[in-house]
Amino acid sequence: MTQRIWNLLYTWIALPLLLAVLRLYAFKDKKVKDSLSGRHGLWERLDQQIVHRNLQQPLVWFHVVSAGEYLQAEPVIERCLQEGYDCALTVSSVTGYKWAKRAHFPNDLKPLVIEFLPFDFPFNIRRILAILQPAALVYVKFDLWPNLIWQANAQGIPQFLISATLQPRSLRLTSALGRSFYGTIYACLDAILSVSEEEAQRFRITNPDHPNIKIAGDTRFDSVLDRKERLPQPELPSYVQDKFVFIVGSSWPPDEECIFPALAEALREFPDLLLIIAPHEPTTEHLSNTESFFKDFKIERFTKLEKTPKDPPRIILIDTVGVLSSLYFIGKLAYVGGSFTTGVHNVMEPCVMGMPVIFGPVHYNSPEALDLLEKKFAFTVKVPEEFREILFRLLQDRTSCEKLGQDALKAIEAQGGAAEKCFQLLKEKIQ
Repeated sequence: MTQRIWNLLYTWIALPLLLAVLRLYAFKDKKVKDSLSGRHGLWERLDQQIVHRNLQQPLVWFHVVSAGEYLQAEPVIERCLQEGYDCALTVSSVTGYKWAKRAHFPNDLKPLVIEFLPFDFPFNIRRILAILQPAALVYVKFDLWPNLIWQANAQGIPQFLISATLQPRSLRLTSALGRSFYGTIYACLDAILSVSEEEAQRFRITNPDHPNIKIAGDTRFDSVLDRKERLPQPELPSYVQDKFVFIVGSSWPPDEECIFPALAEALREFPDLLLIIAPHEPTTEHLSNTESFFKDFKIERFTKLEKTPKDPPRIILIDTVGVLSSLYFIGKLAYVGGSFTTGVHNVMEPCVMGMPVIFGPVHYNSPEALDLLEKKFAFTVKVPEEFREILFRLLQDRTSCEKLGQDALKAIEAQGGAAEKCFQLLKEKIQ
């Protein structure tokens, strides 16, 4: 009865209102606009992608919201493909769609379907379920669409939430209405595989009678460990090999205001220091501003690097996307951006390459950043003076810097294995 009431309220009131708000918001937000327009022609593309489907072979349908959640799904998708299952992947955002489209799995394997999730109206969900005929559905972290889950449950399709998180202040937990609504959703999931005991306890509050809330860990650790094995070594000029490479990854202007002055000072004091700066969004304006700040130093853009320059640059400015992960191979120390704005970006990518990391004050979105800080394998800064002190200390004590990096790597490696746990449970249900 409770699910029936929430179904009516969600389908006929909340969902149309949400869609109307998104269409209005699309006038001023390009990402929302692109996400909505990306669904145009969805059914035609879906029919083309599914044409080679072998109905005798199980298909596992993964759904993610964006790039971060895609990376958490990736190691489980890889294991499904290697097992011989077909896979379909749907996303909610343009960023997630782009990441999924450019992904490469071993042995030229890839998902049969990569597509936007249609709007969560019952008729859309019945249609896509009929097309895909999944043997199981896998959601990542928190992105759960009620009609999809209710309809799949009604059809007896096993459903799983992996790398599951539930924040202490979430209305899903703190509000009676939130607990009631999401309780009807969580009850339809065959298993909720949380990243930690704390998260599992919070899920148990929302669904005290759920029989299968387990701790499996975070598949993001497997994602970075697996990708490290597949990443090609970056092709860079030979002069880079003898340098102490400091990498600024995914930086925003507020990050740069904090770190650029000390980096300029360090370039003057340490002749073997080479900076690689990768802005989060390498727009023309952003690149030009960086070049202007470092006008006293030789700086070259990544796409125009010379193999044997007469005067090697002190700074390499990354003016393209998709190369940062492999560049971490050659780094000795990294600053990870985003932590002066909405939240720190992926700190595991440099750590898995054996580098200590520095980031700003907004890092509570990243459990691994908090863990590294607690273990003292990473550093957080709020003002330029703090960054300068840490930077110069590590530049002067290279042995300590290297040890911190190796300790950070071991901390990441110790938390691998979640993807295999999730896959084995999924495999049991499919068979």
